[in-house]
Amino acid sequence: MLLKDIDPFVRKAITNTLTVNIKADVFNELQTSDCRLFYILSGSGSMIIEGELFDLRPGCAILFQSGTKYEWQVDRMEGVHYIAINFDYTHNHTHIRKSFHPVHSNIFHPSDILENIVFSDCTELNAPIVLKDALPLEPLIKLLSTEFFLGDDYCDELLSSNLKSIIISMVRTSNKKNNPYGNKGFILTQNIIQYIQNHYAEDISYEVLSEILHFNASHINRVFKKNTGKSLHAFLLDYRLNIAMELLRSHAAPINEVATMVGFTDIPHFIKTFKKFTGQTPAKYRSSSE
Repeated sequence: MLLKDIDPFVRKAITNTLTVNIKADVFNELQTSDCRLFYILSGSGSMIIEGELFDLRPGCAILFQSGTKYEWQVDRMEGVHYIAINFDYTHNHTHIRKSFHPVHSNIFHPSDILENIVFSDCTELNAPIVLKDALPLEPLIKLLSTEFFLGDDYCDELLSSNLKSIIISMVRTSNKKNNPYGNKGFILTQNIIQYIQNHYAEDISYEVLSEILHFNASHINRVFKKNTGKSLHAFLLDYRLNIAMELLRSHAAPINEVATMVGFTDIPHFIKTFKKFTGQTPAKYRSSSE
């Protein structure tokens, strides 16, 4: 399955509290038939996921697939207050509305798994994702737990799209955490893109960005390509041509002015590059868009 193709079905979204006074079977090693997203609101403790121990603190988010083995361990004094989302990655089993309760792993069978999803383009989702700081996602996760009980028009669509956004955000954050250039590299890439968005009509090169952003050109090259999959030249060219397409559709300015507005000083080069990008000359593209 591809990440872009997920269409999450939210089976349950509740707020819950675990304390040491809860019946003991909750603290055994558990497995569930559908997927889980947990978000810690308050309290402290830990969770053992497939044998690996993770500390739980407010703002922590945990995402894993059906059949994953996990075990709660909570602080004796505080307990853990959390939001739990039970979901599928597809809408293939929407006829099953009743929530699947976790069961002891000793009695869980692989056939109990509702759907076996393997991601080919986003292997992070084939294993548990644990984010220590997912605080920016808290409003979206809280919205899930609220909307689930409203049940009004388009509630299912809102829940699905909202959860998809959360999952993609968790994957992106996980990627940044595992990026050899770290979160600073992601921020640097964002800054470069923002600069391009504001200055695409000007001369932009690694040397220019190096002077503005105070990083050497080779580092900017490595980080930008790592995070976008494109060189600065390729990204800038695509951005300028997309802006040119919009200008040709919405403005009456002559083609040579459009070329200048998006950073091309050589008009024949602009026409040749535009045709290679779109399959049409700027003049033909403009006339076909009218």
